[in-house]
Amino acid sequence: MTRLLAAVLLLWSAAGCAAQPQQRGWPEWQSFAEGFVDEQGRVIDWTAESRTVSEGQAYALFFALVANDRERFQRILQWTEKNLAKGNLGKNLPAWLWGRIDADHWGIKDLNSATDADLWLAYTLLEAGRIWNDAQYRTLGRSLLEQVKQHAVMQVENGPLLLLPGREGFVDGDRIRLNPSYYVPVQLLRFQQEDPQGPWRRLLADYAAWLPQLAPLGRVPDWAQWQAGNVVQDKETSGVGSYDAIRVYLFNAWGPSGNGSAAALQDAIRPFGGMLGEIGRVPERWSNGNAGIEGQAPVGFYGALLPYYAMTQDDTGLARARAALEKARNNKLYGHPAHYYDQVLILFGKGYADGKYRFDGNGGVVLTWKR
Repeated sequence: MTRLLAAVLLLWSAAGCAAQPQQRGWPEWQSFAEGFVDEQGRVIDWTAESRTVSEGQAYALFFALVANDRERFQRILQWTEKNLAKGNLGKNLPAWLWGRIDADHWGIKDLNSATDADLWLAYTLLEAGRIWNDAQYRTLGRSLLEQVKQHAVMQVENGPLLLLPGREGFVDGDRIRLNPSYYVPVQLLRFQQEDPQGPWRRLLADYAAWLPQLAPLGRVPDWAQWQAGNVVQDKETSGVGSYDAIRVYLFNAWGPSGNGSAAALQDAIRPFGGMLGEIGRVPERWSNGNAGIEGQAPVGFYGALLPYYAMTQDDTGLARARAALEKARNNKLYGHPAHYYDQVLILFGKGYADGKYRFDGNGGVVLTWKR
């Protein structure tokens, strides 16, 4: 009887340890999944006409990997492929916008791609293939990467390599629109490992060269443009930074600091903290010049800045950000109402700050449950 009881307890313990990463490892992910991901795997932006964007699908896929949530990972991937990529992500970049077409129909509303989503999908699939030892995920990730190379990487004559924000609509004569937040250093380093002959390390080096010129005070705008041999202020958005640019501080805070280009990017964004300390809050909008500081940031901005404050060793900013999150806690989510984008930024920033994931020197994700 004693041996039988010991065997039962051993099996029970092993089963509990195996289930723990998915069930108890990341409560914020479970809350997001319950609130914003339906049973099919569609990520729903409830406060924006219940639409779905490819970015949301890609982010959720990454979070599911971090949480070791393989079942939901597969559902998110299947919905994305079926509904945004004509049933084949290996041959088609996903459409960026899906939603209500009319009173009776839902479907694709804009076929154009979004490069940030495409790269997050490729990165997450490559890492899922490595971490879960699944060759199909890796193959699909490589196929997406090849499509991005073909459609969204542009060599400027006598100039840098540039990452186009999408397949169409961003090149007008000698004017090329850019989104700095679409460059994620850890991704580009990981892609170079996977595709040594690819453009990824060069893209990172060129980004590290032009971002400080665009934002000399560390105040990154949402959009920029290449024109007449330089990256300059975008004419349409006039150098304003806000909901896109906040991700630049998040993604570059990840480093890795051992890489020269990544370290240069961290130096470029470091002065932003001086403005935040001076005004004692995070604004909703700023300019890449000395003016244009406006509004009160949504709670997601505070979550996104947690890794940045840690990088700059700003304990005051870190405490202010965590207090803002706690104040905005709405049951298991954040904000009143809880917006999709705020939750995403918080999952990224707080998840990193809380040690749910890290990145190695080659851009690979290091996961708590895997260790």
